[in-house]
Amino acid sequence: MRSEREFDEAPQAIDERDEAALDELLRVAHRRFDPALKRIQRPRVEIGVAATPLGPLLIAQSARGLLMVRFLDTRDTAALVADLKQRFDLAESASMVAEIGGEIERFFHGETAAIAERPVDLSLVESAFQRRALTRLRKVPAGAVTTYQALAAATGSPSAQRAIGNTVAANPLPIYIPCHRVIKSDGAIGNYGGGVERKLKLLRAEGFGVDRGRRIPAGAVYGHLVTRIFCRPDCSAAKRARPERMLIFPDTKGAAAAGMRPCKRCHPA
Repeated sequence: MRSEREFDEAPQAIDERDEAALDELLRVAHRRFDPALKRIQRPRVEIGVAATPLGPLLIAQSARGLLMVRFLDTRDTAALVADLKQRFDLAESASMVAEIGGEIERFFHGETAAIAERPVDLSLVESAFQRRALTRLRKVPAGAVTTYQALAAATGSPSAQRAIGNTVAANPLPIYIPCHRVIKSDGAIGNYGGGVERKLKLLRAEGFGVDRGRRIPAGAVYGHLVTRIFCRPDCSAAKRARPERMLIFPDTKGAAAAGMRPCKRCHPA
């Protein structure tokens, strides 16, 4: 016959076994369902409007980096925010807006490096090709420009100039991914999603002036990214060079400031 002590201890032992089994079930459930829950949970994005020398900009930033920069007069803002709400949890952030706005302000006061180191998030970029092109474009330094043809070649698709044009037009991060530094192969400045006047203003802030016909200036030189030599446009060395290895500078001073030396064949002055 059981003692009173055994009856008192039996339920406690059963409860402990049940509790251990329950803990194990919960651990298994967490391992199975946590990845799915993380996929369902939408990323948080900070958003706001910054006043800048280019006009008001709608800014969005995720934990990974700057996500979007939009000129408010070029797209329906309400529709754009509605699109973002489908993918992200949005939260207004005055501090983030002030920080980005300050960077752009410093850029227009001569600190062109102010926008160069900001991490970017390419989640809004549709394809791998576009991500490669925009990543490559960000390597074009301030004070220089490249062409649609050269950017296509640098992306590994020399014949994809139209696709490059579409990629640049759809760039979700103008200024920070410098689509204003892409021009036509014939030297014309070309179009810009924020308007040509904004493109010219950005180029001038970086020291790249254009002529009255909105083309690269007569004194422009071509710098080679590998040899670090700059040439006149009509130099045979420049003509033989692969487009993806060349940058265009407004003058010899700009090329020299980028660490390049003059060609001994064409003697650019």
